[in-house]
Amino acid sequence: MQLYLVRHAKAVERAFDIPEELRFLTPEGRERFRAAAAGLRKKGMDPEVIVSSPLVRAVQTAEILAEALTFNGPLTVDEALAPGFGLEGLHRILGRHPGVKALACVGHNPDLSDLGGALLGRPGALSLSKGGVLALDWDPEAAGQSGRFLWLLAKGKFHTDVTTMIA
Repeated sequence: MQLYLVRHAKAVERAFDIPEELRFLTPEGRERFRAAAAGLRKKGMDPEVIVSSPLVRAVQTAEILAEALTFNGPLTVDEALAPGFGLEGLHRILGRHPGVKALACVGHNPDLSDLGGALLGRPGALSLSKGGVLALDWDPEAAGQSGRFLWLLAKGKFHTDVTTMIA
């Protein structure tokens, strides 16, 4: 399956008057991710399902992604993608979407970076920037087998050479 790990775009900074789960995207974050998401469409990103963390900034990022991709499939919010997300949460999401061949998960760091590195067989070697996207080919049925790096969108630029992007 093709798996897209999407880190939410730039959000307002932590503040005492905004609860963590209600932090929202900045105008700059929205604008930059809209531009990046247009590039994702040109790159051929075509998920069957988009799943978002329930936190506002992730939901807003997922909505921008869906709009840019002219996405017609299900866009769902799943508690499994809240902070603390990992391989177990990914399997729970896959269980709710059986047979999916292309899945986009919109969430948070360090969870997405940690999961992406682990799925590529390089734990701790990856750091997704805000609004970054890691695309990989991965077989959820092949326990212990690494996924295959397809591309990485980092800071608005696409990278296809894994050796320059992952230590």
